[in-house]
Amino acid sequence: MSDTIAAIATPAGEGGISVIRLSGPKSLAFASALFRPSSADPHFKEFAPQRAYFGEIHDPGTQAMVDEVLLTFFKAPKSFTAEDVVEISAHGGLFVTNKILELLLDQGARLAEPGEFTRRAFLNGRIDLSQAEAVTDIIHAASDRALRSAVSQLKGSLSSKLNEWYERLLAVLAQLEASIDFSEEGLEFQKRETTLAEIQAIQKDLHALIETYRQGKIFREGAQVALLGKPNVGKSSLLNGLLKEDRAIVTPMPGTTRDTLEERVRIRDIHINIIDAAGIRENPELIEKKGIERAKAALNRADLALVIFDASEALDANDDLLIREAVDKPYKILLNKCDLPEQVDVPTLEKKFPNAEFIRLSAKTGAGLDALRESIYRFVMGDSSCNETLVITRERHRQCLMQASDALLKSCASLEQELSEEFVAVDVTMAMDQLSIILGKTFAEDLLDQIFGEFCIGK
Repeated sequence: MSDTIAAIATPAGEGGISVIRLSGPKSLAFASALFRPSSADPHFKEFAPQRAYFGEIHDPGTQAMVDEVLLTFFKAPKSFTAEDVVEISAHGGLFVTNKILELLLDQGARLAEPGEFTRRAFLNGRIDLSQAEAVTDIIHAASDRALRSAVSQLKGSLSSKLNEWYERLLAVLAQLEASIDFSEEGLEFQKRETTLAEIQAIQKDLHALIETYRQGKIFREGAQVALLGKPNVGKSSLLNGLLKEDRAIVTPMPGTTRDTLEERVRIRDIHINIIDAAGIRENPELIEKKGIERAKAALNRADLALVIFDASEALDANDDLLIREAVDKPYKILLNKCDLPEQVDVPTLEKKFPNAEFIRLSAKTGAGLDALRESIYRFVMGDSSCNETLVITRERHRQCLMQASDALLKSCASLEQELSEEFVAVDVTMAMDQLSIILGKTFAEDLLDQIFGEFCIGK
C-alpha cells in the first residue's frame, strides 16, 4: 500500500460542507500542492498533526482559487487508516467538490475503491475484521438498538470475547501438543478430564453466542413482518395506521393491492419492515395471482406473520385458505374492524391457531394499534435477558461459530472415547481457525472484496 488514495467522503449533492479525504504516504504533499494557508493564521509554519488549517485551494495550472477550505492533517499511525491522512473540508457543492478531487488526482493520487479507507485500517492492524464490519453497521444503523450493537462491536466487544476463547484454546492445544511430542519422556501433563472440562466450557459459551444471532440480525436488519389476509380485510389500512401516513392505496374494491409494498416503521428502539401484499383468495385474476405468489414469498422470509381476519364477517373459504398458509410461521391473529358488530367465529379461530395471541383492533379508527405495536415489540425482542449483552449480527459470523462449535464437540467426543490426543488437537485447531476467520487473522482476498464492497466510496 505504497500509493496514496483520495475520495469524497460525504454524500453526493449540495450541502453546507463536503469532505475530501486522502490516505497514504504522499497525502500531505499532494494536498500542500493545492493549499495556501491564510495569511491571517499566525501559527502556520508547517503542518502539525491533528490540527486544522484555514486557507484556500488553488489550481496549480492556472493559479485560480477554487474554494476556501479547512485542511486537517493526521500523522501515521494516529489516524483512521494508520497512514498519513489529510481531510479537506470544502463548501458542499457538486462541482467544487469534484474539482478539488480532480486536482488531487492530477497530483498523482488514486481514486479510492469502495471501503478502501476502512480496508487499509484493517490491513494496517488498527482494527480487526469484525470491527471493520461494525463500521458499515454504524453507517446503516436505523435504530438505537442497531447503533448500540454496532458501536459495541466497533469498540471490540466481540473481538475481545473471540480472542479470549482463542487464547484459552491455544493453551489447551499447547498441552495436547506437549503430550503428543513428549509422550515417551514420562512427564505429567494436564489431565484429560481437565482438558475436557475446559473445552466444554468454551463450547457452551460459544453456543450461547450463536443463539443470539436471531436477536442480532433483527438489531442490524430489522424484523420482517408480513401482513397476511384475504382481499379487503384491511391490510393496507393497517399499514397506513402503523406508519401514521397514507402510504398504501385503500379502496372498498377487493384486490386493490397487486404487488408487495415494504415500509419501515420504528417501534421504540428497533425498526420493523412491514410487508403488505396482495390478499390471498381462491380463483384470483391472472395479475392478482402473481401478487399472491409474491405475498407467499414475503411470508416465507418474514420473521412474523400478522394474520388478519375481518371481525365483522363470518369465516369463508378464503379464510380457510389463509389459515392453511399461516400455520407454519410465527404469527399473531388480528381481528380487524372491531368498530363494527363482531360476526367472526372466534372459537373456531382459537382451535385453528392454538396458543396464538389475539388482538382486536380497528385500522380505520386506530383502536388497538398501540397494543399491536407493543405485541410486535415483545415478539421481536424475545428474551429480554440478552437485550444488552453481546450479540452477533452477521451470517458470516454465525457460520464460523457453528463450525467452531461442531469442531469442539468432536474434540470432546474424542476425549470421552479416550482417542489419541492427535484427534483432539486437529479439531481444536479447526475451531481456532474459524475464530481467526471472524477476526481476520487469516483471510482470503475475495472475502475482503466481498466485505468492503458493501462500503461506500470514501469510507
